[in-house]
Amino acid sequence: MSNISRRKFLKGAGAAALAVAAAGMMAGCKADTPDTPDTPVIPEVTKEVKVIFMCNGATAGKDGSVVVKKDAKTVPVSMIKAEQIPQGYTVESTGELKIKEIDGKECVLVTLKKIDTGKKVTVAFYDSVNKAMLSTTMTITVASDTEFVYKADLKEALPGYEIIDNGKNQISKNNRVVMEVKPVNPAKQKEVTVYYYQKGLEQIDSNCIGEATMNVDMDVTFLYADQLPKVSKEVWMGKDKILAKVVPEGNGPFRINYLGNNKGEVKVTATLKYIKA
Repeated sequence: MSNISRRKFLKGAGAAALAVAAAGMMAGCKADTPDTPDTPVIPEVTKEVKVIFMCNGATAGKDGSVVVKKDAKTVPVSMIKAEQIPQGYTVESTGELKIKEIDGKECVLVTLKKIDTGKKVTVAFYDSVNKAMLSTTMTITVASDTEFVYKADLKEALPGYEIIDNGKNQISKNNRVVMEVKPVNPAKQKEVTVYYYQKGLEQIDSNCIGEATMNVDMDVTFLYADQLPKVSKEVWMGKDKILAKVVPEGNGPFRINYLGNNKGEVKVTATLKYIKA
């Protein structure tokens, strides 16, 4: 030590400081790259092991790496940092992972599981009593690989109806299923036939330009235009047939004439509106 000059000492100290600063810069760069280990490899003491992420037999995302002791034969799963795990996956592997040589490099294989975000399924309902689809639907979320929906999968009731479908309902390609329901204590109904007549000729049966039948509750005595069944027909215009829709005159109310035996009729003044050739 006594033979070292002041100049050599200062030169060596400067080089050491520069090396420490460079190491700090390198460490900072490595921290920004998930697949590069934060801990530097020290020859003869530690080694870098490549981390390969696998899901369903295929690689997933970018490879990572860890630094372990030179003589290590395994890598604890806990050493793999969260930022290296590909987004959208969770780690299934546990405990110690055996180090293997793949393509000349020491590696460990980590098994991942894709996070199931689920899929939304629209549940439509068929009224088996009135033989009609309801306008009300429900949306439920099920696992992505779900193929069937059951009554128990519905977490809320359908007001006014009882779900009588207890079977398994296959989810269609557009993520939709139909379940059968029936009204709870359904009101007694009557069958009403709606006759549409040209204006000014309401009393002449031969001038009926359309008719349709619908069911309404027994206590209903009037109907409004938006409640009437839609009717269209083909009519001749010269040598051509034109499709026209029957349009009620006014919004109503239109009185239901009760005919007995749970039947009734409504006579409505209407016009034809041509919609296409």
